[in-house]
Amino acid sequence: MSNPSSGPPNSVLWTGRPWIVPAAVARTVVVLVVGVLLVWVEYFTETAGDTIFGISIVLLTVAVFFLVWLVGLVGLIVERATNLYTMKNDSLEIQTGIATSRNIVLVASGFSDLEVIRGIAGRIFEYGNIIVRMQSERDSQKVMTKVRDPLKVAEQIRYVMGRLVVRVESQLQPPSQAKQ
Repeated sequence: MSNPSSGPPNSVLWTGRPWIVPAAVARTVVVLVVGVLLVWVEYFTETAGDTIFGISIVLLTVAVFFLVWLVGLVGLIVERATNLYTMKNDSLEIQTGIATSRNIVLVASGFSDLEVIRGIAGRIFEYGNIIVRMQSERDSQKVMTKVRDPLKVAEQIRYVMGRLVVRVESQLQPPSQAKQ
């Protein structure tokens, strides 16, 4: 892990999006197993040759399971596209949304604590959710979902958000005034 105090105040230390690969693989396996079992039951009960509106039952079953799988993957892709997490030397920025974008900048002075949540799959595949709690009443917690290697990222967040920040006068002025 790099020393965050060595770079400029707004330098990026880490950036990430939700890691959807484990969820996509799990959904694919579940849909395949259930689909194959259902097709096997259709052949076992000899209903596979039956038709509905001139379409084979097996073909309809495969089409329905393909659609279920596709909808599941589209949901994951949308989740990945709509979330961006950026850790800087002095803040954590969470961007959400596509059509209506929302940027939330969490600064060290308002940081309270954080929590890492990993299920069994998260421990196996090294991903989880990070809940960052702030001292303010409004929107007192933010969730970073499906973060890859959440313990390492949480350590970085604790280091950046938990240290005392001292600013010199030139850093307090807007950039256009500071360079004059």
